[in-house]
Amino acid sequence: MTTTAGLPLPRLSRGRFASTASSHPLYAYIDEALFDQTGVRVAFTERGGGASQGAFDSLNLGSHVGDDLSAVQANREALACALGFAGVPVVVPKQVHGDRLVAIDGTRSLADVRADAATGADGLLISSDEACGLLCFADCTPVILVAPTGSVAVVHAGWRGVRAHIAVKALSALCAEGADASACNVYIGPYIHADCFEVSPELRDEFAATFGADCTPDARHIDMGACLRRDLHAAGVVPERIADVDACTVCTTDRFYSYRASGGVCGRHGAFAARVR
Repeated sequence: MTTTAGLPLPRLSRGRFASTASSHPLYAYIDEALFDQTGVRVAFTERGGGASQGAFDSLNLGSHVGDDLSAVQANREALACALGFAGVPVVVPKQVHGDRLVAIDGTRSLADVRADAATGADGLLISSDEACGLLCFADCTPVILVAPTGSVAVVHAGWRGVRAHIAVKALSALCAEGADASACNVYIGPYIHADCFEVSPELRDEFAATFGADCTPDARHIDMGACLRRDLHAAGVVPERIADVDACTVCTTDRFYSYRASGGVCGRHGAFAARVR
């Protein structure tokens, strides 16, 4: 159902979704116009509506945080169902704060793709409808890029990933398939904002030198969103094709997970992407 026509300008809106796999509604930020026109679903989830309990309450999508794995699996199934992809396999890589990308392109078996992703990756390139892609977050920046070709990239941009230019690397992979950077949409999910992201002076100075002083508002803070925008603009993405949830995870723990705010014990919300079969 994907199309090579030009994409609508990106718009993120908060939606409420029912799932036959859950008795509670789920909430996520989506671009309905993108889905209607192309069959590409992008979503940034909130933490409510799942089966997890305690510190992981309740739609925890991360299997590496100490939560009951049966609850995590139920949450992932509920999410896919709520977004219209019930029964479609979900690929969730082992995130290692690097810049490696794994392709879901139909050239390998799903078992091989999952095994590859399990060795460590911080991005998925999706050009096939055989599986959904899901990455997990709790302060780092979720980024989804969509090309007019219908291909999608989902990346985990912590400060190490931003420093390694992972979003631009994903954009370059989409452009290698024939897309023009200026025609691609970029979606930024919830992440720790500059006021809450205190770092060492040395790291701040490194980011100022790489991305510009306006991306580092003072001697101890970094604006990850500004760094990503600067990087993507330099690579050819136009400002009107970047949409942002514009929520700080540390400041909105009622809706999102925050590793920093929780002291290190919490669940993970997600960045989800899939293509209608």
